[in-house]
Amino acid sequence: MFANAIHVGPGAILVLLLLACADAVLRTRAVVDGTVAGGAGQLVTNGAATVLQVGESSAVENMEFLTKTLQRFEHFAESADKSVQSRHEHESKRLKEALAQAADPNVEAALQQTVAANKESLKETEGIYSNMAEFSKQMSSLLKSATKAGYGCSQISCGLHASCTDTMEGATCLCDEGYIGQGKDCRAPADMMPHLLVTEGRSVKAADMHVTVFDGNKIAVVYRDQNKNDAGALVVGTVQQTGLADLSPPEFFTDADGKAFSPVVAGTDGRRIAIAWRDDDKMGTCRLRAAEMGAFGIRGAELALTWGQTIDFCNMQAHKMSVMGFEKNRVMVVYADRAKTLLAEPFGNSVLAEIGPLGNISLLGNYRFTDHAVARLETTKIGGDRFVLAARAAKAVDDMNPQVSTNQEAMAVYGELVGDDIVFDPNPVNLEPERGQIWARGVSLIAENTFAYAYQDAASMQIKMAVLEIDPSSHRMQIVQTPSVISKGFSPYVSMISVPYTEKDPHSLIYYQGSDSSGQVNLCAWDSQLRRLRKCQDVTWLAEKMTTTSGASFGGGKSLMVFASESGVPYYSVFGLSKKS
Repeated sequence: MFANAIHVGPGAILVLLLLACADAVLRTRAVVDGTVAGGAGQLVTNGAATVLQVGESSAVENMEFLTKTLQRFEHFAESADKSVQSRHEHESKRLKEALAQAADPNVEAALQQTVAANKESLKETEGIYSNMAEFSKQMSSLLKSATKAGYGCSQISCGLHASCTDTMEGATCLCDEGYIGQGKDCRAPADMMPHLLVTEGRSVKAADMHVTVFDGNKIAVVYRDQNKNDAGALVVGTVQQTGLADLSPPEFFTDADGKAFSPVVAGTDGRRIAIAWRDDDKMGTCRLRAAEMGAFGIRGAELALTWGQTIDFCNMQAHKMSVMGFEKNRVMVVYADRAKTLLAEPFGNSVLAEIGPLGNISLLGNYRFTDHAVARLETTKIGGDRFVLAARAAKAVDDMNPQVSTNQEAMAVYGELVGDDIVFDPNPVNLEPERGQIWARGVSLIAENTFAYAYQDAASMQIKMAVLEIDPSSHRMQIVQTPSVISKGFSPYVSMISVPYTEKDPHSLIYYQGSDSSGQVNLCAWDSQLRRLRKCQDVTWLAEKMTTTSGASFGGGKSLMVFASESGVPYYSVFGLSKKS
């Protein structure tokens, strides 16, 4: 019985050793392959001091755990082997004494067989423990040859903008994507730092900046130059893979002495650009002008603009508009409208236009989206010719019972371009219908038929976000995640970037001003199965106060931000999101 007990125990332990090591290897492989944790992985900013990693691996999921496990089994095998030898010597001495005292030949024969069996059992047991120890040593040696330093990331302290990674040279600090250096002194490269938008940027005082991305990697930026009597300026360009942009000099799209308040711009795949603005801050006329890039096909003049005539399409305007480009060189402008008298009821309106050759505009029609007064208009595409409009609207009063009303300060309206017409769903969704004082907002696509709506709740001084889905058949919208608090405090701007990472890995991205006046980004992963946001994190993308900012996505995790410093100098910067393994 003694021999059998010694024999079975180590064998079972050896099996446990193999299972434990296999499990540890699988866990380690899961970390290396990036299959353990989901999320955004990393936010690489241009010149900012922030890295965001979503989904950290635990201590058991690294090389260090496997190495320590093997060491423990090696020590166990060696100590168990010594214990077995001690017990064998004690048992062998007891059997020899009994054999010397045996008088019965049958007892003597039985004792001799027991002594022989004990020796065989000892030899077999020593072999098992020896194999266990040798196995542990060989595995440890293999790991050390693969990681020459022989230690894990828990023993490494990396510098700013760097992360620890297990490599063939051991645990090593590597600069995060978008940064350069030796792991201890990582810094943003020169071509990823914020750059002046215009060469004479120091003489410009930019306000009301807005950027759009179109035709792949083309960009258009508009702003109001306060140093030029509030004239409207446009900069176009092409952004390279490095994050640097080939930009044209600024061109003024306003007439002599003309002003441009809250200009917005959209581009088409036909390399045509439309700009909408109002010519006065409080009682402005709505103006629309378009241009064609590289209209004459001259090499080296791809960014040259050919302008069409300016068209007026509304009056008594005091709010920012929103513009969106479609196929066939069509654009839509949504705006707050009223009849030509101040006593007329205000309403939400839109105009559809077609941009012809050389920037000539043809107006195709007007389309109401609400009979209520509106402000703070934002739009985002959700695929093809479909879009969602966000607005702050006046209360909706029940016609049957005037005592009953619904707040529409966070309204969402579905719309679609159908042929030569814009169609709006007459059933808007109102977030928080019991609350008021909802100010700045942004809306963005995060997944197929799914969009996020972020806004400033001024009553509670909170920034909130909700998620809505659109039925692909009925086009009805429903709230799938009720408004949740993203940040506390006031921000003069709250906006979003659509599809900031990839369509297969949906995320939401809000940018706003932090409590310390820095530029903040809130990034959340969207779980399509659970239909909820997860792993939301705030990071600083610019540690300075901005007077105006706007962002747009290139797709594939790369986005462009334009902004102006407190003195009004305009800059552009590119940041990217990347998955960490």
